Amino acid sequence: TALYAAENGFNVISSSLGISRWKNMQQINDCGQRAAAHYPGMVYWDYNWRKQGGSSRMIEISKREQFYQQEYCGCVYSLRDSNLHRKSQGRPLIQIGKLYYGKEDDQA
Repeated sequence: TALYAAENGFNVISSSLGISRWKNMQQINDCGQRAAAHYPGMVYWDYNWRKQGGSSRMIEISKREQFYQQEYCGCVYSLRDSNLHRKSQGRPLIQIGKLYYGKEDDQA
């Protein structure tokens, strides 16, 4: 993100990862600040997206727009571990590209 921003004339970067209650916001912000520090004049905007109902707003927009609902972080290791846990609990495995916000509301 920082490299792309620098190459394309942007001087502020941020991350939407912090909206998730499962993520360590301090770790995300530290990484963003370190990345921005490599480029003179670039700053990392460490806005707390969780405050003032940010997580609820994210769900509301996601349902309205029927965004894809990713059930793991996105890396192959998380998919593997999530599916191993689900299997051990007798739950269905994650199927990539199958679950969207709001679609379960239509089927009810």
